[in-house]
Amino acid sequence: MTPSAATIDLEFSQDLHACLGLEQMRELVERNRAETVPEVCHSHDFCNANMVIYAVFLRHGMDPATEEGMERHSALWDQA
Repeated sequence: MTPSAATIDLEFSQDLHACLGLEQMRELVERNRAETVPEVCHSHDFCNANMVIYAVFLRHGMDPATEEGMERHSALWDQA
């Protein structure tokens, strides 16, 4: 079963917190709140956030790096 964007988002946030710690997460949240461009996420200021969300996808049996993987999973990736 494919997880919802909310599930991916929650797990991504939890993994970011584990990776960055409390102070960097607070800074990340503040930067995102102040950001006026919706497509910008400041998690990339602190780590390779693509690898963090990629790990979340892998836990759910979805590998965007496989042949046609991004075609199948890109909408969910973008929503999350």
